[in-house]
Amino acid sequence: MSILLTLFVAIASGVTTIPFSVGLLAVGAVVFRKSRVFFLALGLGLFLDLAMIRPLGYTSLVLITFVFLIRLYERKFETQTSTFVFISSFLGSLIYLQLFAYNQVLLQALINALLAIILFRFCHPELVSGSRFD
Repeated sequence: MSILLTLFVAIASGVTTIPFSVGLLAVGAVVFRKSRVFFLALGLGLFLDLAMIRPLGYTSLVLITFVFLIRLYERKFETQTSTFVFISSFLGSLIYLQLFAYNQVLLQALINALLAIILFRFCHPELVSGSRFD
């Protein structure tokens, strides 16, 4: 399932300007807590650079830095909450869209953050339904 989701996000991010990959990586970093999310960020970044005809590595650098910051704050904050996923995907999308000079940055970042919340609730329902985290 994660492979199909990754393929969908890679294709959709190449077609639209909404950075679905940032939301996917925010959810992946929070839910899985594995180092393979860094490889996913690298692969998605390289694919997006090829699809958008940018120099290779720019998007990968931004996405890997984003995942690194999420992993850095795992010890300081309670990261497995809907609030953290919303804020991190919103800020990550906002920075991504600003760096690559897209239009309507706030609207696209908000849409991406809402989609990340839906994906988070779908991927990890036991974290959402329990009163321990929200």
